[in-house]
Amino acid sequence: MTRVLFMINGLGLGNSTRCHAVIGELARTGATVEIVTSDNGLWFFSDKPEIARVTEIPSLRYGKKGGRISIASTLAQAPKIMATLHQAGEIIAGCMEQFRPDVVVTDSNYAFGPARRLGVPVAALNNSDMVLHTVFARRDWPASVLPQFLAVECADYLFHRIKADLIISPRLNPADRLEGGKFRRVGPIVRRDCQPSEPQDRPRRVAIMLSGSVFGSPVSLDTAPEGITIDVVGRPPPEGRIVRDGICYHGKVRNSLDVMRAADLVIVNGGFSAVSEALMMRKPMVVIPIPNHAEQWANAQVITDMGIGFMATEAHLIEAVSEGLRRMPALAAAYSTLPSQPNGAVEAARLILELPERKRC
Repeated sequence: MTRVLFMINGLGLGNSTRCHAVIGELARTGATVEIVTSDNGLWFFSDKPEIARVTEIPSLRYGKKGGRISIASTLAQAPKIMATLHQAGEIIAGCMEQFRPDVVVTDSNYAFGPARRLGVPVAALNNSDMVLHTVFARRDWPASVLPQFLAVECADYLFHRIKADLIISPRLNPADRLEGGKFRRVGPIVRRDCQPSEPQDRPRRVAIMLSGSVFGSPVSLDTAPEGITIDVVGRPPPEGRIVRDGICYHGKVRNSLDVMRAADLVIVNGGFSAVSEALMMRKPMVVIPIPNHAEQWANAQVITDMGIGFMATEAHLIEAVSEGLRRMPALAAAYSTLPSQPNGAVEAARLILELPERKRC
């Protein structure tokens, strides 16, 4: 029986839902899984029976200014970041000594030291190579994403290329270029329940599912278009505002797939997991990248190029709902031109289980 330790950055929910999809496939093979995580990851995994144990670690966070990602503030926190990594490494080392995993899987967690010291192979769920290729291939990227691209995405790419034994790189568009070497391309990593639903004769519901992290776009709506119900996931009703008929604020929910399945149009930030799930459910989408975030901008560009969605800004959320509804027929029709994609969670689980033997050879 293979023992797998997942190290997950739990700041947003995307890393957790992506890893949970892979963990589900590993559990079906009889693998034993433990998790170290933080923040929303602790909440998300607290009721998952396929997890043997969940251990809390301190969280790495972006610096912020005016409620937005600030790379200058992030770099200024370098001593604090190093101290956090050291503390997380000590906790992870204790878990590894007790659990003795055959392989470690990391998703945006950089405490590789304990695994390296014990000679345990490390697989990373990471698509930084896709982000680099998307940005380098274009000339229309906004200058505001450049600091995060250089300081985070490029560093992320180099770190994993040097430190990880295997990088599992999921793709939204199967035609995207792959780095090669340690990188292995898989389909979008989504939960098994992400199945296409029958399209309605006319749109009835819109799901607004913006990031659960502190940088998620604000949502404050007064009215819904006539005949449309808007489901807002991850946000409580705005304080001091009257919530009109047709707008449902659901707060934070563990199983957001039910809301997405019922939607005819999905509005998401540019996090890879949310976009992947909407893609695999064949939902027309509007992608609103978190400002200053290169990966989210790149994901939005890929979706726009595929013709199944378009990019908008959080300042124009209401207009984005109207435009999305107007363009729904064309966005839905674009799915018929795309090749089918396998669930990357199955492919990722296979690669993870093969890694210990490959490492020994």
